[in-house]
Amino acid sequence: MTLQSLNELIEKVIDNRGKTPPLSEVPTEYPLIEVNAVRGSSPIPNRSVFSKWVSKDTYGSWFRSGHPQPGDVLTSTVGSIGEFALHDGEGAIAQNIVGLRFDPAKCHPKYAYYLFTNPTNRERVKNLDISSVQPSVKVPHLLSLEFDLPLISDQKAIAHILGTLDDKIELNKKINQTLEDIAKAIFKSWFVDFDPVRAKAEGRPTVLPPEISDLFPEELVDSEIGEIPKGWNVGALSDVADITMGQSPPGDTYNDNGVGLPFYQGSTDFGFRFPSLRKYCSEPKRLADADDVLISVRAPVGDLNRAKDDCCIGRGLASLRAKNSLQTWVFYRCKFLSQQLETFNSEGTVFGSINGKDLKGLPTILPPEVLCKAFDEIGKPMDDAVRNRTLEIEVLTELRDTLLPKLISGELRIPDAEKFLEEAGI
Repeated sequence: MTLQSLNELIEKVIDNRGKTPPLSEVPTEYPLIEVNAVRGSSPIPNRSVFSKWVSKDTYGSWFRSGHPQPGDVLTSTVGSIGEFALHDGEGAIAQNIVGLRFDPAKCHPKYAYYLFTNPTNRERVKNLDISSVQPSVKVPHLLSLEFDLPLISDQKAIAHILGTLDDKIELNKKINQTLEDIAKAIFKSWFVDFDPVRAKAEGRPTVLPPEISDLFPEELVDSEIGEIPKGWNVGALSDVADITMGQSPPGDTYNDNGVGLPFYQGSTDFGFRFPSLRKYCSEPKRLADADDVLISVRAPVGDLNRAKDDCCIGRGLASLRAKNSLQTWVFYRCKFLSQQLETFNSEGTVFGSINGKDLKGLPTILPPEVLCKAFDEIGKPMDDAVRNRTLEIEVLTELRDTLLPKLISGELRIPDAEKFLEEAGI
């Protein structure tokens, strides 16, 4: 290995003009990559947090040091320092984000990303903090860091091993998102837009199997919540689910060593489908069963997850369990209550919240149970597939996080790491 400073390895530092460029309202143009998009465990920027866009005209002229290119390592210089992402070619960088373009003859770009995300090196970057107000690092200080680098051939091999794991993780995430999008689209068509009913009323085919199409009426009628299919009823959320409001146990019952049940306080614990386990509680007060819908009832109201296992819920959450065991239907019903729940986010003098009475009393349609069951028969296998892929993501992530520091430090030989992947079937 050869000790070299980043300054010797970098071809170019890419930044903007120290402030956010003029923005566009067109979400098809260049997304603005802000600090929150380079925070996390994925190599590429987190697209789910993109909320601003830069027009193509502005993008072409704004950046004084050139545009970020695929392979540039992106990092934040203010706020969440020590966070990195590998630019995939989409997006413009905001202020407080810089791109580091490595000389490929000296340092493979993807290896550079893993070099930075090695816990030891991430901590070295955090120790460059110069501010007492919010964390910040000066680029010259960052470029002065020195690293022992293996041969470029070994860098490529290490990047390939770790990248293979990350690629599989990202593929599973995309499949999970696609499965959820499909289930949401079906639910919206059947239970929000009432497409099959409208098709029948207009004499058009429903494009559904006859046994499902026959479950829909041919007419919409007025109700207290607007038009609904004839024969359907209107009720409250408590008519379709048993609802438990969370309660926070005493602080001295929390622990990190697995005593008691997993404890989730609020939506800050939420992931794509299941919450992240950070704490346990030895004396749980309010419980949720595995597969229950978890809904945030405090700032913001309405975020959703599912309980992966039996758990304890704090006052920031409520759990919902379907009265008729059609848990998938209840989950997607809650996903389409956002407009009703949004009103609670704007109420209150400090932050939004919803109490048990209001949550239980939220108006909802009550379709025939046989139709809800027909949806569950389609949606539940998708939910099960999401769960299985989520478990696989956890295994792959643990394997990557185990291999990464050992490969970067040279503690683990490349052939041995390749054997790990082979034994894992990757």
